[in-house]
Amino acid sequence: MMVTCKYFRFFKTTHSIQLGLLSLLFLCLGYSLNAQATLRGSVRDADNGQYLTGATVYLKNIKKGTDTDTLGNFRFTDLAPGRYTIEVSFLGYQQLEMAEVLVSTGKEQVLDIELQEAPTSLTSITVKASRSPQSGASPNLLRLTQEETLRFPVTFNDPARLATAYPGISGANDQANHLVIRGQSPLGMHWRLEGLEIVNPNHTANAGTFSDRSTLSGGGVNALSAQLLEEANFYLGAYPAGYGNATAGLMDLRLRNGNNEQREHTIQAGLIGFDIATEGPIKEGASSYLVNYRYSFTGLLSDLGVPLGDEDIRFQDLSFKLNFPGEKGNAFQLFGIMGRSSNDFIQSEDTTAWESEKDLYSTIDFDSKMATIGFNWQHPQQDKGLWLLSGAWSGIRNSRLAVASDLPNREYDNLEQEKTSLRLSYRRKLLPFGSVTFGIEGLYLDQKVSREFALGGEGIPGRVSDGIVLSPYLDWRYQIKKLNLQLGWRATTYLNWLDEKTYSEPRLAVSYLANKTTSLGGEYNVTTQAPSPYAPQLQARKARQYSLFWNRKLGDNRKISLQVYHQELTQVAGTGARSAINQLEIILPESSATTEGRTQGVELSLQQFATGGWWYVLSGSLFDARYLNEQDEWVKTRFAQDFATALTFGKEWSGVDRLDRTNRFGFNVAVRWNGGLRSTPILLQASQAARTTVFDYGAGFTNQLPAYFRTDLRIYYQKNHATWNSMLSLDIQNWSGQQNTAYDYYDRYLGEITTRYQLEFIPILSYRINF
Repeated sequence: MMVTCKYFRFFKTTHSIQLGLLSLLFLCLGYSLNAQATLRGSVRDADNGQYLTGATVYLKNIKKGTDTDTLGNFRFTDLAPGRYTIEVSFLGYQQLEMAEVLVSTGKEQVLDIELQEAPTSLTSITVKASRSPQSGASPNLLRLTQEETLRFPVTFNDPARLATAYPGISGANDQANHLVIRGQSPLGMHWRLEGLEIVNPNHTANAGTFSDRSTLSGGGVNALSAQLLEEANFYLGAYPAGYGNATAGLMDLRLRNGNNEQREHTIQAGLIGFDIATEGPIKEGASSYLVNYRYSFTGLLSDLGVPLGDEDIRFQDLSFKLNFPGEKGNAFQLFGIMGRSSNDFIQSEDTTAWESEKDLYSTIDFDSKMATIGFNWQHPQQDKGLWLLSGAWSGIRNSRLAVASDLPNREYDNLEQEKTSLRLSYRRKLLPFGSVTFGIEGLYLDQKVSREFALGGEGIPGRVSDGIVLSPYLDWRYQIKKLNLQLGWRATTYLNWLDEKTYSEPRLAVSYLANKTTSLGGEYNVTTQAPSPYAPQLQARKARQYSLFWNRKLGDNRKISLQVYHQELTQVAGTGARSAINQLEIILPESSATTEGRTQGVELSLQQFATGGWWYVLSGSLFDARYLNEQDEWVKTRFAQDFATALTFGKEWSGVDRLDRTNRFGFNVAVRWNGGLRSTPILLQASQAARTTVFDYGAGFTNQLPAYFRTDLRIYYQKNHATWNSMLSLDIQNWSGQQNTAYDYYDRYLGEITTRYQLEFIPILSYRINF
């Protein structure tokens, strides 16, 4: 049975609603007095958390600077709204340069900046508007900021979709944020929140899949609103010793603290959803809260009785962070996400309008519930060390029910997963020998999956697995003159299930500063990952990656990076085409067999920071992803696209109107051109006999879909009033209307093999107010 969760189909039926909203929202851009903005924050030691007194914070654009006070704080008031480049320096520490820092009225820009102590004076490290330096400038770590998430075209305020603008990353389907990393299945990555592993934090986890079943790695919309996001640290196959249980990628979402001095609010209305965020001090100048609630636009229209085609799609979520700083750098934080989503198909009563086998169903109901709650506690030990303790519980339950009159029985899917994470670490300075971190991470997994098939399978009555993963680790960072060394080791033990083995996972990262503008380096990484509930519980998947990179600064606001890598995968559940290397949501049959995989490639990126005028990100990847089939031949994987390219660029204009208000107008364009995903041949006669798609898995992924091409556009206009700012934006996904193939399948209603296409032209209007 082939159906697809058309998450954004409703946009085609709401064009007139968008025009009405556009007219209404323009009326909201009204009169105000002179507008000025505030930039403030703190500077602290990255190793021990101690605030730095006397650090210099300098705004390069306007040649204005200040020093931090005795509590490490700094403040700039009466700034003209716009983008700034900030230099932060302190004697004995690496200088940090932060580009793309945006300040506006109505909402203070608060930065919590960390500096790395260094025994020698090196050239400055340039990053985006990120709180801390990127150690070694490795291309395997992407720092995706909140500002980028809100600026890049058609991200749906989702850092996972933003990541596809960078090398080595592409989407598996426009309807969802499943990420294909260097030709690997999205199952090779996992999500973290505040450094702790959590379940899939996405709504409608079945969106964009071949079988309309749930996935563990993505969905239609991220349940964490970007209103709470500070940055997302995205690791590509190489991780510090404190991270594990992933072989392709790892997305660590970091939440910002709420404003601890004044209350601020954000209201955003768009065709994705309605956001209401509020933040402010619990105790003025100290503790703070940050809360966001979101309800889907489609759900609201359904509540009002407005028809949205043949699907009722809705979601809502609540996310929060409470921050309680104490004396001498102590702090306790509590955070959480709660979300629910559903997608119900509405069968047309007019049988003459039926077009595919999906119309045969009287019921296709998908429902998802997820929740995460966690804490962080830090305790500095004078000026030498820092204790960190954190923990989180997260759980998700996805269910899908499908009933059709021509089926002998129902289709039913149920996925339940819980993760309990706990981490304890101690970081100690060893100057002049850098710093060392000792830690231990524990993860308890409890998961269950069951399926009933009406056609083409016996189903899975219930595959239950639970176990503990214990991982002590050591991470040593050392810098001498122009050489930066990071040496790590992690020992991962799987208890209660799998093979109950302990795996040694060494980590090594080296970078060398050749001159003031050029650095080069390399990384070596070994990591393991527990099988998903879709795979038989056998051994942990194992990955080994080598990479070499070269970086060069081209002026103050531009940089280029080149990387080559080689990765090996072993102990992957399944064999041949039906191994976990090639699957996303399909349950693998019971088997003790495993297979191997390998990926190698080269990546290039060129970036101009958005500090005024033109900005761009150009990325390109060439890679070869293969697996070992039953004949011991290395053949292409399902996700072996061979190449992935992306160009995102934009232009921004700022001006002062007759009321002395600084307003911004800009446009951004994104272009993506990737090789097509691969598929196995479909056996037509066997499919007709079985009345469902039957693949020739023995042939492997010998068919390649047409190349993928898409262009997106974003136009926005921001007005800075005296005490608030507003932004009106229009995003258009696939504005050229390109018809990209999603997959081929056998349609039992049509009695033939047919093609399902990805999303076409989608306009998304949004209006945002900060006050």
